[in-house]
Amino acid sequence: MKIVVIGTGKVGSLLVEQLTAEGHQIVAIDRNEKKLMDLQNSFDVLCLAGNAADRKVLLEAGVGTADLVIAATNSDEVNMLCCLLAKKLGTSHTIARVRKHELADEIEVFAEDMGLSMTINPELYAAQEIFSVLRFPGLMSVESFGHGMFQMVEFRLTEEGPATSMTLQELSRKYRSKALVCAIRRDGNTVIPDGNATLRVGDLISFAADPKETELFLKLCGIRSRMPKHVMIIGAGMIAYYLLRMMREVGMKSVVIESNAANAETLNQAVSGQLIINADGTDRDILDEEGLSSTDAFVALTGTDEVNMLMGMYAHREGVPKVVTKISKSSMLDLVDIERVGSVVCPRDIVAGRIISYVRAKENAGGSNVETLYRIAEGTAEALEFTVHEDHGTLTGVPLRDLKTREGIILCAILRRGKVIIPGGSDTIEQGDHVVIATTIKQLTDLSMILQ
Repeated sequence: MKIVVIGTGKVGSLLVEQLTAEGHQIVAIDRNEKKLMDLQNSFDVLCLAGNAADRKVLLEAGVGTADLVIAATNSDEVNMLCCLLAKKLGTSHTIARVRKHELADEIEVFAEDMGLSMTINPELYAAQEIFSVLRFPGLMSVESFGHGMFQMVEFRLTEEGPATSMTLQELSRKYRSKALVCAIRRDGNTVIPDGNATLRVGDLISFAADPKETELFLKLCGIRSRMPKHVMIIGAGMIAYYLLRMMREVGMKSVVIESNAANAETLNQAVSGQLIINADGTDRDILDEEGLSSTDAFVALTGTDEVNMLMGMYAHREGVPKVVTKISKSSMLDLVDIERVGSVVCPRDIVAGRIISYVRAKENAGGSNVETLYRIAEGTAEALEFTVHEDHGTLTGVPLRDLKTREGIILCAILRRGKVIIPGGSDTIEQGDHVVIATTIKQLTDLSMILQ
């Protein structure tokens, strides 16, 4: 596909990198020539310096023949204008980053009129992931498939118990668990396990289940669900705003510490019933005064990765049960012991995953759609949701035991007419199903690619 990326900041540069790796023809537009030069030196991408809100610049970039334009500048208004102009000039699909809650809350009203195919909101996505993690304190991430019917859950196994005393097949039979372990990350390697695999303390485990079965499997692994009552948040940006709105709906209480007086006041005006304090969140005395030792969860959301990681490690050391750390560059994790910073949320990685999913769906001429895509096992594997269409005759109606699938793939679930089927050998895939797979094979764009 020919894709034009407008804005090469944190999100835009990552999109250029990953979309180039996926084999797409990329044109990058930015006013900052140095950023463009860095991209051009690193990737096979055409760069154009200029104002993308200028019709002449868009024409020079070739948006009239582009399959997709992604506008990811720092300005919501510029992003929407660029997408509107690109659509008028002939672009097939457009995606705009819209971050301001005043616009994001109303975007559905005018998205169609502006020709927007999709909007992305990194801060909202990050808040949603943090909220999911907070509701299950022992987990590192919780992702939903099939509009919430099914979950992909990731956690680190920290204690011996039923889950470590038998094979996955034995565990399923004895406890009637319908959870399916999809990936195990151990000693730097990722495997897609079969029923003979066993779990060990220290493993990073990704498993799939419906919400009810999730809790049962977690108990077998020594993790109990307990929603935190009090949460301490450092940083009062947009992620904090969206997170506070979600927390308020379920009765979670919080204290937000923000060093910038203007930012603290802005958040205080935007949300009600939450304690917002203008103070230095890196000051140990402030943290002690606000009750760090008795808080149920700690969330580091400042604009600096290094600060967030240090704060996360400090909260972990002080014994806070649940720690969530926001970072902008996942490569930063190579510098620390990831277990000491708790659950890690990277907004730009979340956005990149959703856009890659969208692009794969649009480029697939075979009719299958990658409905959802998540990266699991520290980015070394993917969980994908496909829709089964009529042209998948080689897959439909065949017992799964007779399907010869490629190595490195596991079929996690079949979603059919509102029901979740954890597949067995006698189950079949049928037209209209949604199928969730986990794989270490990258760039799967069609369900038929799971076959040998």
